[in-house]
Amino acid sequence: MIRQKPGSFKVEKSESSLTSFAGIPIIADLAHSCGLIKQLNAISGLWKRKRDYSTADPIMSLALTLIAGGERLDDTRLLKNDAIVSALNLVSIPSANTTGAFLKRFSHRTLAALARAALVPAAFALRRLKTAIIDIDSSLIESNKENAAFTYKKFSGYNPMLAWCPEADIFLACLFRNGNTSAQAHILETLKYCRDKFNKATHLRLRCDSAAYQFKIMEYCVAQGIDFTITADLAGSVRSAIASIPQDGWRPMIKDGKTILLAETVYTPGATNRLVNLPAFRLVVTRKSSCHPELFKYLFVDRAIISNFPQTCSTEDVLTHHNARGNAEKAIEELKNGFALAKLPCAELSANAAYAQICVLAYNLVSMFKKAALPADWLSYRIKNLRFRLLCGAALVVKHARHTIIKLHKNITFLEVFERARWAVLSQELSGG
Repeated sequence: MIRQKPGSFKVEKSESSLTSFAGIPIIADLAHSCGLIKQLNAISGLWKRKRDYSTADPIMSLALTLIAGGERLDDTRLLKNDAIVSALNLVSIPSANTTGAFLKRFSHRTLAALARAALVPAAFALRRLKTAIIDIDSSLIESNKENAAFTYKKFSGYNPMLAWCPEADIFLACLFRNGNTSAQAHILETLKYCRDKFNKATHLRLRCDSAAYQFKIMEYCVAQGIDFTITADLAGSVRSAIASIPQDGWRPMIKDGKTILLAETVYTPGATNRLVNLPAFRLVVTRKSSCHPELFKYLFVDRAIISNFPQTCSTEDVLTHHNARGNAEKAIEELKNGFALAKLPCAELSANAAYAQICVLAYNLVSMFKKAALPADWLSYRIKNLRFRLLCGAALVVKHARHTIIKLHKNITFLEVFERARWAVLSQELSGG
């Protein structure tokens, strides 16, 4: 029965060493096991003189705070005052002001080094992939910071370019850009950057929206043997190709409970441009009736996908593959809301870029943790579920015979999962040994 009398309890302070983050030491051990701490400390040029903190300290203190559920620089003090952090010497946590000043020290060179470090947790997974998809998309972040620019959505903010690999559930790149940057900018550079993160033998597939409908991107994919599906701009030549599809070339299919028409034809981008030398590609087209034909020029709403997938992939397979871009959008949403990328702390573009890379680092570290240390049915859990079930549990921290002991309640629901994760993180297999 629910307690009827509110306030029938007392609150007192305790001298016991208590923690609200019993699972965070496992994540910290993982950062050591995979070589992340070593990589972070190798970043030079961020300190003008010798300090009490290593380079990894402010980065990991912020990353662990984000993983634990913090959303601001000031939230690091909750970890700083937690018994488990001091007892295990997980990380030296600077003040919020010191962390903010540290983020402002990042330059293009050190940002690039931090981006490389953010992929260290993923290295073991990426090098094992025989095939991989690269989802590239930009995402707007609303912000009232002084240097934030006006976006096409009519609010001020930033427009980072993100690349995600669904097979590893890893963010390969995060190019932090101001809000007025074109969505078409930097896609080819991001794709080249991502290509270098895989083995040469890995067969890659690019999946992108119409921002990537560019001749130079398709030329690069053809040259590198990368399969792609890209949402095509419905320009005049594309519409002409769609109009040439015969009536019997359309077939009905059910999508999201609604009937649409599906067809396929061939299309050569830039056929009238002497500077473009592209082959004919597959053009997969879906069509549905316009909801308000009296308001629009066309009676139908067409959506086209240009692809160089082999003919062994059916039209439906190409469409299904491309529509799975929604998973990348969910990952970006998790990065923004689950790891606080949507709440940028600084006024300077470079400082926010460093913060964004730390958000990516935190996401990748948790993704590696799920794959390497948790049961298979936990892989779909978001960070919110992991905090509730495993990471943010209460425990008593005691020292005995020069050992630190984390005492969990005997009735804790997921003790077996906790123990399994702890030993998996410390295993030689995980560290690459």
